[in-house]
Amino acid sequence: MDRTQIPDKPFNPKRPGTLVGILLTVSEYLGALYGSIAETRSAGSYGRCSECGGNVGSAEIDPGRMIAPELSLKNGAVLLWAGTDCAPVPRIRQLAAMLGIDYLKPLEEQDPGFIPILLYGYDKEPVSFVHNKKPRTDYYRGCVHDLQYMIDARTTSKGNLRMISYFSKRTDCPACQGTGMSNTVTDIRLAGHRLSEAEKLPIPEMRSFILGLSQLIDAKEYDIVSPIISQLEPMLIYLNKIGIRTLNPTTAQEVVQTVTS
Repeated sequence: MDRTQIPDKPFNPKRPGTLVGILLTVSEYLGALYGSIAETRSAGSYGRCSECGGNVGSAEIDPGRMIAPELSLKNGAVLLWAGTDCAPVPRIRQLAAMLGIDYLKPLEEQDPGFIPILLYGYDKEPVSFVHNKKPRTDYYRGCVHDLQYMIDARTTSKGNLRMISYFSKRTDCPACQGTGMSNTVTDIRLAGHRLSEAEKLPIPEMRSFILGLSQLIDAKEYDIVSPIISQLEPMLIYLNKIGIRTLNPTTAQEVVQTVTS
C-alpha cells in the first residue's frame, strides 16, 4: 500500500470490521508511512524486497498466530473469526459455556487447556447453538481446521486470502527483516526504530511513536505522512481499548503444541 491508497473514510470503531483486517491494515499503513518518507528522502519510488519479493508468508499455517490470549472471547481472542458473524462465533460461545470458560474474561486468566481446544477442536460431545435463527448441533472442529478448509477449497475471497496470509508462518528474510519492503525502506530509522521494530512495538507505544513523529521529521515529510497518521491513530486507540498488545499476538508454544485428546 502506498499513500495514494490511503482511504479518505475514517476508521469507525462502532463498525470496526474484522480484527485481523485492522491488524493487517495498521501494518500496511506503517509500511506506507516508512515508504513515503523513504521515497521523499531518496527521490525515488519504494518497492518490495529484492530478495523475497515481498512474500514473507509461507504455505504453512502458524497456530501460534491464531489466538490472542490477552483478549476475551467477546473481544476477539479467536482471531480467525473476530469481528465476523460466521457460524463458529456462536458455536465457540456455547462451547465455552459448556466447558466453564468465561466469555468476557481474557483467556490467559483461565484454563490454558481451552486454547488447544480452540485451535484443534473438541470431539467429546457436539455443541448446540443458534446461527441465523436456525438451531444447529455439531462438533467444534477448531480454527486450524477451518483455515485449512479455506486453503484446500482454494478460496478466492479477498477477506479469506488476507486471513490466510496473516496466519501463515513468517519467513526469515534477512534482507527485509520480514517486512517485505526494499532496503530503501528498511534502512530508514524513525525515533530509532526501523520498520521491522516499529511493527513489534506494544500498541500504546506504537501510538506514542506515530504521534511523536511531528517533532522528529521535517515539515515536508510530516505533511506527506499526516494522512496516514490520522488513519492509524483511531485504529490503535481501538486495539488498545479491546486489550490487544501487539500487531502479532502469539500463543505460548507449549500451549500450541498441546493437542486436546
